[in-house]
Amino acid sequence: MAGFGYDIPFFWTLCITGLLAIAFALRMKLISKNLEQEAQNEWAYQVSENMQDLRLTEDAYVRAYTKINAPRGWKYLAAGFATVTLMAVPAFALIQMLLYKVWRDNLNEVSKMPQFRGRMAVLSDPVLVWQFSIFLAVIVFLVLVVGLFVRQYYKGSPGLMRDELIFERAGFMPETKLTVGPNPAHLEAGADELSREIYKEVFETALGLKRRVEKNWQDSGHVCDVYSDGSDMQICVHTQSEKTEFNATTHPFFFAGKFARHDDKPDLFTIITLTENAFAAFEKIAETGIAMENITGTKTSRKCSFTNNSMEVHIYDERG
Repeated sequence: MAGFGYDIPFFWTLCITGLLAIAFALRMKLISKNLEQEAQNEWAYQVSENMQDLRLTEDAYVRAYTKINAPRGWKYLAAGFATVTLMAVPAFALIQMLLYKVWRDNLNEVSKMPQFRGRMAVLSDPVLVWQFSIFLAVIVFLVLVVGLFVRQYYKGSPGLMRDELIFERAGFMPETKLTVGPNPAHLEAGADELSREIYKEVFETALGLKRRVEKNWQDSGHVCDVYSDGSDMQICVHTQSEKTEFNATTHPFFFAGKFARHDDKPDLFTIITLTENAFAAFEKIAETGIAMENITGTKTSRKCSFTNNSMEVHIYDERG
């Protein structure tokens, strides 16, 4: 039993590496399958809590999530062991052939030397040199395989989830004229030095949304201009009455919650619109004189965007 470790046939060694490759591949498949379900559940949770990025679709989010969290380690382990299993026989055959050729060539050269005549038996069976050369060749082969896959592992390493989502957003195109998040958006006329008339210029004139005026919004005594594209997406601009002020009962979205966990009212609403000419709409909004930050887009861009104190506006050109 003392020499059992040295008597394992080469064939069984390849069987072990092959089984390991299969095991790692199955592990990778199992994790990948569960990963897609995890991504879908995460997206569903974000949608239910109004936390989703409105410039992403579920497919784009799942694609980014699975790419960032993919079991790359298991993948390259499986590929590495599979390479060793498949390439070992041809690699070792090549090693044997090269070593034999070197030995025969050297033996022929040495046999021509006068000082070795009659003593060729010493060089006819160089077992130790042969075994040492095989040992070094095996190490070199394994190092090359490991080095190859380690290099590929780090070369193809994905970045941060944020960067991948930015890449996915670059190809986003809204399918409806108006998307709001959280929906509906509640804006207060006059709060950010934006009057009711300016909001009308922005949403109705520039973006082409339809306006519906509710003079007594939910029996509160206050006026509300509801802008929409005809769908359930709405932007509500509330104007305070001269007689009474907003209160937490009629306009709870303008007041902090009683508890910290309830104080989750968004400070910034995301508004995504689809227009015939994004840059023309952007210029009309700029003419109103509202404060703009984080401005993006030019005359030839398919999207223009800006950020205001209470809203983040993305204007897409329907021409793409």
